[in-house]
Amino acid sequence: MPEPRPSLPGGRVPLVGPAPIGLHLSGPSPARPVTAHKPGDPADLGPLQETGAEARPGRHSARESLRARLAGLTGGLGVRLRSATRAAKTRLSRILAPIAGPLRPPPDAPATRVAAARARRRRRRAVLTAITLTGLVAALAYAARPPTQLPLIRGTAPVAAPSEQAPGGQAPNNQAPNEQSPNNQAPNGQGPSGQPSSDQAPRDQTPAIGDPVAPGGPLLDVDLAPLPGTLSLTALGTRDWRHWGGAGADSFHRKASGTGEIQDPGGERLEHNAGACDLRWTDGAPTARQDGTRAGVFQRGAGKSFTLSVAGSGDLRTVRLFVGTFSAGARLDLSLSSGGDPAVREVALAAGDRFYQYVIRFRAAPGERLLIRWHALTVTGGQNDGVALQAITVS
Repeated sequence: MPEPRPSLPGGRVPLVGPAPIGLHLSGPSPARPVTAHKPGDPADLGPLQETGAEARPGRHSARESLRARLAGLTGGLGVRLRSATRAAKTRLSRILAPIAGPLRPPPDAPATRVAAARARRRRRRAVLTAITLTGLVAALAYAARPPTQLPLIRGTAPVAAPSEQAPGGQAPNNQAPNEQSPNNQAPNGQGPSGQPSSDQAPRDQTPAIGDPVAPGGPLLDVDLAPLPGTLSLTALGTRDWRHWGGAGADSFHRKASGTGEIQDPGGERLEHNAGACDLRWTDGAPTARQDGTRAGVFQRGAGKSFTLSVAGSGDLRTVRLFVGTFSAGARLDLSLSSGGDPAVREVALAAGDRFYQYVIRFRAAPGERLLIRWHALTVTGGQNDGVALQAITVS
């Protein structure tokens, strides 16, 4: 049977070992007089015997928790640390203010030069970036657009209008071909006279190129050249030349040592002395030398013509033909006997005497010929209106 615990006076139970956590003892017990007791007295409790001093509470009898007590111990230290930090900052600011200025300027403080420069650099970079982006966007838009095809315009090159100036710059003369002159008598006693009028140039009707082929093949081309005041048949006709008139309507002169390439079938003709330039030569026959003549032959009326031919040799030849009109419209027909496209030149009807120099380039095989026909289309109605022929050269 367990031994009963001794009880303290006043009905209190003595503490043995540590007191339970959270147990709070009541205040100190009232003082009692000290009484002597004997050893072995049941009331003898050793360390717990009552003394004249007040009873002290146990070690866990505090009303605050452990956390609250720690906060109470360190609370003063935190306040002191915060105060010391603020004081150190204040002293450091006072020491560095004269050297580097305030550590953080107030919001209403004026901007410094460094800050203004930085702001300008930022604005400059922003502007350059905007310009670059704009250019890039424009380039991408231009590259992405679909290509525009230009309309194909077809047309022919304009042909230069023929000059109205007479070949060689000769001005028309007031003397008409039907006026009689002692030096210009036709077989019937009448003939044209006066100076030539060249105020209108031929009008093209067809292309000048005939039927050009590979080098060495047939070729035909014609151009109108100016007519100077003096021409040398000897210099122009290195192979052959021929001149009509000067000693009658049926007379002609030729190159004494010519090749005979020029063929003239002849016909009814009249003589005139109304040429536009002086023709001369030094190697002629029957007259060996001529220092200048304007003589020639002509035919009256519309439809009349001169027909000539030049023999081909397979080489390129240059033929110069000197012709005119007396108040008439005329046409020059050129062709090769071997065939191909002809070349045609035409002059409109006009009053007055006009003379022309045609430069013909052709190539024909041996045995083939260049065919030339100069004929009157219309006349104004005068007695001696028609077409004229002066000379031809081959080189």
